[in-house]
Amino acid sequence: MKKYFFELFESLKFASKSLKNNLLRTLLSLLGVTIGIFSIVAIYSAIDALNETVMSSMNKFGQNTLYITRFSFMGNTNVPRWKRKNFPFPTMDEYKFLHKNLTPDEVKAVTFRIFMPSAKLTVPGGESVSGTELIADGAEFPNIQELDFDAGRFFNKSEEAHAAPVIVLGADIKQALFDHQKALGKTVRLYGKKMKVIGVLKKEGEGFGPSNDGRAFISSNFARTIVSPTKSFTAIIVAPQPTADIQKLTDKITVLLRQKRKIKPGEINNFFINNINTVKDQVEKLTQVLRLGGVFLALFSLLIGAFGIANIMFVSVKERTNQIGIQKALGAKNSFILWQFLFEAMFLSMIGGIIGIFMVWIGTKILSQTTTSFSIHLSLQNVLLGLIISSVIGIIAGLWPAWKAAKLDPVEAIRTGL
Repeated sequence: MKKYFFELFESLKFASKSLKNNLLRTLLSLLGVTIGIFSIVAIYSAIDALNETVMSSMNKFGQNTLYITRFSFMGNTNVPRWKRKNFPFPTMDEYKFLHKNLTPDEVKAVTFRIFMPSAKLTVPGGESVSGTELIADGAEFPNIQELDFDAGRFFNKSEEAHAAPVIVLGADIKQALFDHQKALGKTVRLYGKKMKVIGVLKKEGEGFGPSNDGRAFISSNFARTIVSPTKSFTAIIVAPQPTADIQKLTDKITVLLRQKRKIKPGEINNFFINNINTVKDQVEKLTQVLRLGGVFLALFSLLIGAFGIANIMFVSVKERTNQIGIQKALGAKNSFILWQFLFEAMFLSMIGGIIGIFMVWIGTKILSQTTTSFSIHLSLQNVLLGLIISSVIGIIAGLWPAWKAAKLDPVEAIRTGL
């Protein structure tokens, strides 16, 4: 065992010396591997950052949150488009019916949402902001989606039931209307009606999909005094209990809605129950496809790098034929020669990989300072992936030249050198 490690150590020394003596050639041969490893690690880091941002944004909606509406979120339905266009939107009566028949053991919150047209908010005698995304929802909405408040609160059930003119502002809307002044308790005008500000949300920043920064929330009952729900995009949102059987709950909601809408046996459902986890699963599948695509693209660079290393190794064997012959004449074994050149090829490839990983690290630092859309970082998993791939490429590229060097006849090798 001691002799074996000695051979490896000596092979390592010879390989290092050879790389130092041919520095320019070494650097040129690294280029392909550097670009390939940079591509793979950069693509994987970007996909990880995207996936993390998407999942973080979607996790705010909770696990297995159900959206009942006339649309299928993923479009995975056999119902013809012309039929779907005639499906009715959920109504307030249907929301109340479900709320009454779904037990607290099954669900923790049920709300009725009206997606309102963009609105203009105005401070009497002050600033105004157009294009505000207005969301009309129920008092239980904070139990479905996490909301972080900078000040105040969400409207309660009493305010919802009495259609109270209260409003919750996103951070950007508050800033546009009140700048650095306190907004809590102030009045804004919406569609000519006075609204009292009872809450201001914390700044979320950019992420996957729209954030709450540019939104304003009002109660769905108050929204019905402004627009007709029958002409608006509506949805019933159901947040299951963590212990609930999602399939049984979905089946129960289906039965209840069919009963409420008087759908006859054999007729198709004229609504869709969309599970947010299905969207998450689709996102995860998409990231897997992107990973595979990124690998295939980077493999071209790695292939060029592997050929470059193999070519350099063949040249190195030819240049050192006399040296190989002398080493063999002095008792060096075939395994010593083999490992010597394998180490050299592997080091070449690993140095290229390390440079590529370092370039990705620099890139992530620059991006982190210049963008707030998503946080990108170089994970240990991706570093190890880059190092492993570069090592394997080096071994594959150097195996044939190393084997050729190990099989040289010492007498012929010395004679060739002379």
